[in-house]
Amino acid sequence: MTEAEAFEAGRGAWKLKADRVLDQDGVQIINLDGTVLAVATITGITKCDDRQAIEGSLLTGDPRVGHPTTKPHLSRNPVGYFESSRARR
Repeated sequence: MTEAEAFEAGRGAWKLKADRVLDQDGVQIINLDGTVLAVATITGITKCDDRQAIEGSLLTGDPRVGHPTTKPHLSRNPVGYFESSRARR
């Protein structure tokens, strides 16, 4: 799976809290093992019935891709949002 495919598959549609999403600069798409598959800046959200999808700009070639996430997500919810240091540049 390419980074673009991982981002497309992981960005939604989910039950999200829009304000929590929009408070963050970036998102990491990770697999069940905690390996980062894609990193993107968050540019907005799109409503999809009672769910929402993250809109963003994929950071192709981000050095975190292919490595374990440094931001473990311990929630039962499969979606977590993290500030992206690269997105702040």
